[in-house]
Amino acid sequence: MLKRTVSGVILILIMIGLMYVGDYFLLTGLLAMSLIGLWEFYRAAGAGGHRPYGYLGMTAALFYYVLTAIWPEAFWETGLFMLYIIVVFMALMIGSVISYPKRRIEDGALTLTGILYVPVLFSSLYFLREQEDGIFYVWYVFMASWGCDTCAYLAGRFFGRHKMSPHLSPKKTVEGAIGGTLGAILLSLLYALCISPFVHMESGELYIMSFFIGLVGALLGQLGDLFASSVKRVMGIKDFGNLIPGHGGILDRFDSTLLVGPAVMIVIFVIKGVLA
Repeated sequence: MLKRTVSGVILILIMIGLMYVGDYFLLTGLLAMSLIGLWEFYRAAGAGGHRPYGYLGMTAALFYYVLTAIWPEAFWETGLFMLYIIVVFMALMIGSVISYPKRRIEDGALTLTGILYVPVLFSSLYFLREQEDGIFYVWYVFMASWGCDTCAYLAGRFFGRHKMSPHLSPKKTVEGAIGGTLGAILLSLLYALCISPFVHMESGELYIMSFFIGLVGALLGQLGDLFASSVKRVMGIKDFGNLIPGHGGILDRFDSTLLVGPAVMIVIFVIKGVLA
C-alpha cells in the first residue's frame, strides 16, 4: 500500500507539472506516455497470440505527435487527420500483403486500434489544455476519472452487494458504480465553485457544464476501465506493465482517463454551442 501511495503521489505531481506548463512540454510528456502505453498494448496483444505491427504503430504515433506540434489546429480542421488515418491504413494493408501468411488480418486491426486508443486519445489532454481557460478545464478529466475511481472504491467497499460485471471485473459493484458517478458529479460541481471567478463563462452555464462532465465522464471512465479489463482478460495477462509500482503500467493507471478526455472536450463544445 505504501509503494502504491508514494508512486501515486509522484504521478500526480508529474501530471500537475505537465498540465500547468502545457504547450510543448505537455505534448512531449504525452508523447512519452503514449509510446509506452502503445508498446504495452502491443505487448499484451502479443501475449494473446497476435502479432501487431509494433514498430509501424510506434512510428505512426510519433508522426501523429509531430503533426500535432506543427499544425495543432489545422491538423483536425483541414482534414489532415483523416488523411493521416488513411495513410496508416494503407501502410497496414501493404504490410499485410508483404507479411502474409505470417500475420493475420486482425494483427493490422489491432495495430490501428492501438494508435487510436492510446496516442490519439491521450492527445485530447493537450487540445483541452491549450484552448481558452484550458488550464482550468483540463482538471475536469481527472475529477471525473480518478475521482470516480476513488468514490466507486469507497462506495463499493461499504455498500457493494450486486456485481456489475463479474466476468470482466469481479470486484466492481453496481453500488460502487453509482457512488462513483455521484462522487464525480459532486467533485465537478465543487470544482466549478472554485474556478467560477477565473473562467470566461457564466456561473449557471459552468455548473450545468460541470454536472454533465461529471456524469458523462464518470460513465465513460468506468467503461474505459472495463474495456481495458476486457483486453487483459482476452489476452490472458494481469497488468499491462509494471512501470508504476503498485499500479501497473501506463494503461493500467490511465485506462479510465483515455475516454474521459475527449468526453470533456465534447461536453464543453456542446454546452458552449447550446448556451451561447
